[in-house]
Amino acid sequence: MSVEKRVGSGLAGELRFLRKERKLTLQVVCDQLRWPQSKISRMETGQQGVTLADLASLLTVYDVFGKERERLLHMVDRQDDPGYWETDVSPTGSRTLARLEPEATAIVDVEPLLVPGLAQTAAYAAAVMKAAHLPPEQVGPRVAARMARKKILAKKVPPKLDMVVDEIALRRVVGSHSIMAEQLRAMIAVAKRPNVRLWVVPFDLGGNAGLHYPFYLMDFLHAKSIVLLEGTTSGVFLEDDERIGIFRRHAAELVRVALSPNESVHLVATLVGEHERECGDDERQDLAEVELQRCERELRGVGGVRGGAGR
Repeated sequence: MSVEKRVGSGLAGELRFLRKERKLTLQVVCDQLRWPQSKISRMETGQQGVTLADLASLLTVYDVFGKERERLLHMVDRQDDPGYWETDVSPTGSRTLARLEPEATAIVDVEPLLVPGLAQTAAYAAAVMKAAHLPPEQVGPRVAARMARKKILAKKVPPKLDMVVDEIALRRVVGSHSIMAEQLRAMIAVAKRPNVRLWVVPFDLGGNAGLHYPFYLMDFLHAKSIVLLEGTTSGVFLEDDERIGIFRRHAAELVRVALSPNESVHLVATLVGEHERECGDDERQDLAEVELQRCERELRGVGGVRGGAGR
């Protein structure tokens, strides 16, 4: 398998990201290393393999040292693998996803068991991570990183997002009923964005439709599409066209049997009420406090907008 199969998620994409992050042109880097511009260009587009010596030279120019340098140097031996297997996930989550996701023009998030990450609340995300037995010191940073990912939905030109979710993920209690009620309200707000569509696969069809495992499909303007198969502490990024086609067809089939976006939002709203009715007295108090905090944030936001307009 050629390096070309993994341009975005593999070492080639890492090198392109590092150079651009440091705002260095090809000319500047090549002048320092006395290389022709075509050499780095071919490395960054996957047309040429990267040797250990060349990578070490580039990392010196980019001031990459310590554990990050070691991580990238270890990628040399695996640059021909058919998929990039990221095992050294940082305390804040996948570095590769953090690099790729902001560049995506379209995303399909298929989730049989959980609310999609870009729609999760902090309380829900924390409950998920605690249930996965993550070290307590990693929960806070990972939740913060997940919340920061949502910024892509508010970009001037945000990606198109299709969330395909099994109904059971919306009914299953994660944390508490009050957390679920808050979570589903937030999910409705995300689903009402003009660039977002929510597709809920009814409970009685989920298994028959093949909604058995999660996957995250990202499309890009000038790069190959990528599918992420993510676990708690590792993830596999696939770029092979044939495999991408399988996941794309699978997503299309799930959308075909799912409720329409309007029907899906209506179902989620109904489930908010069901979770609220199951709340105990303490949970109802928590829910009231959450709603009060939300209203206060909205009021502060309105005040901020008016102040800005006055200036």
